[in-house]
Amino acid sequence: MTQPRITMLGSQEASLTSFLDSHPLGHERCAIVLFRRYHSAVSGLEDSDRYIAVDVILAEDSWVTSSSGAHVAFELKYFRELFRRCEEESLVFGFVHNHPGGPTDFSTTDDENEATLVTAIKNRNGPQIHLVALLWSQGIWKARVRAGASPQSSESARHVLVIDRPVKIHLNQTGSSDDDLFARQAAAFGQSFVTQLRSLRVAVVGAGGTGSPTVTLLARAGVGEIVVIDGDKLERSNLNRVRGAGAHDVGRNKAHILKAYVDGLELPVSVAAFDSYVDVSPQAIDALATCDVVYGCTDDQIGREILNTSLYIYAQAYIDVGLGGQVSEDSFGRPYLRYHFGRISTILPESGECLFCQGILKDVWIRHQYAVRQDPNLTEANARERYLDHGGEQAPGVGPFTSAVADYGVATLSDLVKPFRKFPPEIRPDFFKIDFVRMELRSSQERNNVECMYCRQRSYLLKSEEYRLNRPALGKRHAHV
Repeated sequence: MTQPRITMLGSQEASLTSFLDSHPLGHERCAIVLFRRYHSAVSGLEDSDRYIAVDVILAEDSWVTSSSGAHVAFELKYFRELFRRCEEESLVFGFVHNHPGGPTDFSTTDDENEATLVTAIKNRNGPQIHLVALLWSQGIWKARVRAGASPQSSESARHVLVIDRPVKIHLNQTGSSDDDLFARQAAAFGQSFVTQLRSLRVAVVGAGGTGSPTVTLLARAGVGEIVVIDGDKLERSNLNRVRGAGAHDVGRNKAHILKAYVDGLELPVSVAAFDSYVDVSPQAIDALATCDVVYGCTDDQIGREILNTSLYIYAQAYIDVGLGGQVSEDSFGRPYLRYHFGRISTILPESGECLFCQGILKDVWIRHQYAVRQDPNLTEANARERYLDHGGEQAPGVGPFTSAVADYGVATLSDLVKPFRKFPPEIRPDFFKIDFVRMELRSSQERNNVECMYCRQRSYLLKSEEYRLNRPALGKRHAHV
């Protein structure tokens, strides 16, 4: 699956479609979208560029020389300032238009217009440029990409992904399954759902008790590409809950164990594994940036902070899976679960409270973790005391609970793509807990912190990077145009 993938936010799509569909005479209209291109080779996966929309510019009437229900003509001189922006900010020029009465595919006139644009941008910015072409017709997006080196040819996009609730996945080709492997998913959600999942690249950060069942469930659900990131080695105590691992795997990297297991299932899925942590590995961040959806299955606070930033900068649907609880003793000194819960946090760049506002992350917990890293001689008693003083949860790693919350997490992706859940008023779609003791669902109230730089101020939304995630320790981001 080498085709490029196009991503835009729900607000960007709303702006575009409202404008394109509103010509008073029903004529074609055009707009410009500037994209950021992520082009990173991920070992184990075929190359697939990811283009993220960062700015939408609606064409002014003065830019258009003529239009009708079947064409729109424009003057290039009005685009030159945008060509300059593309060069200076390492962006990709995108041309958007509609076919009000059809067809739903690109026309020969579109071919000519795009070739003209590629030549103009190439003459201004150099032969390494790319052009994204987007077509809106009868409620469907189609997309393709042209390169400066060969302006007469184009490559169809794998999908146009709109990050919204629900997530919208517009496929250039619907495809069909040759066997009955996903027949039950198709029966429940439709054949298009199966093909949509197949088009996704999903990252799972953490390959332990929740991450390993998440990966296997995603593979069996039909997700086409999975990136697994975990720098931990398997310990014998992990065998009660880590899927795909046996006693002979103790001492091996968890991500590579999981990749080998899924590869052995011989399902139509490609898996890449990274023996690393997202807060220290530039290669892991580069792979993460190419993903459409990310699962956080780690109890690492520093890693979670990275993922909480990534979802906004890289325009990703983010699902964080966690567990918490408390083990007490009865009057006879026997342990019992005082309370125990699984948690699903679903955060989109433009909706849902971030992990800080949900109370999953706190700066003091992150500082504490950095302190423990810097002082390995810190006693276990002191570390535990400091952790609990700052609100940490005990989470006994028992297989049925870790697997159960992974089930909810993967079902959450299905619900984002093809909504089926009927949330009662007291349950938040972006944050709920599964109480394994009381057998109920619960949500806390939103904090509505208007000063939050993530989910309210949106300071990180589509933010440009000099360094990866603007962290010098992760190295400079290489520009791709």
